[in-house]
Amino acid sequence: MKKRISIHLNQRSEMLSGISHDLRTPLTRLKLQLAMLKQQDVAKKMGDDIEEMERMLNEYLEFSRHQKSEETERINLKDLIVSIVNNYENKGVTIKNGMDYKIDVRPNSIRRCLINLIDNGLSYGKKVEISTEGSDTKISILVDDDGPGIPKNEYQNVIKPFYRIDKSRGQNKAGVGLGLSIANDIILSHGGNISFDKSPINGLRVKVSLPS
Repeated sequence: MKKRISIHLNQRSEMLSGISHDLRTPLTRLKLQLAMLKQQDVAKKMGDDIEEMERMLNEYLEFSRHQKSEETERINLKDLIVSIVNNYENKGVTIKNGMDYKIDVRPNSIRRCLINLIDNGLSYGKKVEISTEGSDTKISILVDDDGPGIPKNEYQNVIKPFYRIDKSRGQNKAGVGLGLSIANDIILSHGGNISFDKSPINGLRVKVSLPS
């Protein structure tokens, strides 16, 4: 099952990577045409839209490139989480608890997944707490933030590409709506799943479950 899921997601990533690459040329032509447009107020608005499209393409191209090339390794999950959190010094990211779980993953992909989840939490809150728990069959990483949270009826929507919740979480101007979707793809390709709940610090809890 894990292998079939991985093959399916890799095929989809390759297709979307090709589409994203092909879109670069017409976007470049549009930018050149805008530079010659006399109505600069219109050109500015259209230019902002083109820049956002380019960020979307760059983010997905980077994701698909890593997904296709990386090999699975056995790692210490705690060491990976500590190395990630150390890059968020003085930014409100802490490790609540954790054990030295050994797990077979593509480490750079899992790193990208956790960074996406942490960045998402910091976009809407001021504090993110990370903890882990395990059993004989799975290991879970819990990412809690103190933001406004997400309504339960939106849990399945937020993992859709480019989906944003303006009312409850606020529109994140810095993102393009791919962070949670990419994180979900990464975990699915490992045979795991992502779920959502209310955080004990009153925001959103994202639970990443991976086979042990």
